Amino acid sequence: MNVGGPSESRPLEKGLFAERYALRRVIGRGGMGTVYQAWDELCGQSVALKVLEATGPLSPVAQERFRREAKLARRICHLNVARVFELGSHEGRSFLTMEFVEGEDLRTLLAREGVLSPVRAARLAVEVCSGLGAAHQASVAHRDLKPANVLVERGGRVVLTDFGIARALEDSNEEGLTRIHGVVGTPQYMAPEQLTEGKVDARTDLYAVGLLLFEMLVGQPAFAQATSLKAAFERLSAPPPDPRNHHRDVPPELARVVRQCLSVSPSGRPSDAREVARALETWLTGGSA
Repeated sequence: MNVGGPSESRPLEKGLFAERYALRRVIGRGGMGTVYQAWDELCGQSVALKVLEATGPLSPVAQERFRREAKLARRICHLNVARVFELGSHEGRSFLTMEFVEGEDLRTLLAREGVLSPVRAARLAVEVCSGLGAAHQASVAHRDLKPANVLVERGGRVVLTDFGIARALEDSNEEGLTRIHGVVGTPQYMAPEQLTEGKVDARTDLYAVGLLLFEMLVGQPAFAQATSLKAAFERLSAPPPDPRNHHRDVPPELARVVRQCLSVSPSGRPSDAREVARALETWLTGGSA
């Protein structure tokens, strides 16, 4: 998402999308569709415009779910969560506009830098937890938290995107998203209860926090081979992975936080995102997590 101002590029197509937005460039493609940087002619600002797309026409149920989940996301107002501005439809395609974040996603950052320092990883995780805490207070679970959905602004701010919206494609067959018991997710980052029961709550997101922190500290996913459902299910009988087994420089306190978040049973995880944030902040200030 490292882009210049709207005057530095020509629109991708003539006219305005939905009679309001000038599409400037594609900034992402994924299982949900295409994301553009667009210029909002009405408000005079850059926005991220996400167009919902699938391999075939979306059912009315999927369309309604997309609208419902996006409306839920609009309830979250926090510095570490991308604001959702508008929901709409243009030429038969549903879309939403969100806060435009000038920076890059965590997946790109990790691909370039590999292992992050423990302090930097902890600071990023604290902001992730702050955003999740606000979402959970609004009764919204993310359900598909992964590096691609964590944006790091040029100034360092962490911004979470795509709250709950992956579920809108439950009736489609998008590459990279898998439906299990009515829950859509990415096998490599799905919590055990998503795989076995389809049950999702705030503690499911805390499992994903453990995966993110592990990956930042070690430089590779905790379950690097779990790109298929078979591989994902195999980890259900294994103890939580210890990042110190892969990287001895990981502080024991941070490794403990990772293992707690990665408890196979939700009851073994921290009670909420604020508890994880407090543990990380305590360690950052020189205390014991």
